[in-house]
Amino acid sequence: MSPSEPAPAWSPGFDEHRRAQAGFGLRLTPAQRLRWLEETMATLRRWQGRAREAEKGARDRR
Repeated sequence: MSPSEPAPAWSPGFDEHRRAQAGFGLRLTPAQRLRWLEETMATLRRWQGRAREAEKGARDRR
């Protein structure tokens, strides 16, 4: 989604939201999907590192 596009209006409810997200993904080109996957994996790796640091800090404080 480019900055000039308006944010989509999500319907309430889990199923409607899931369908809207799937539709958004299907509108992406293969290159955009790959970029999304790479960015998501990088974010998850950073979060995993933070979770491990927090867990280690909690053990050290005991």
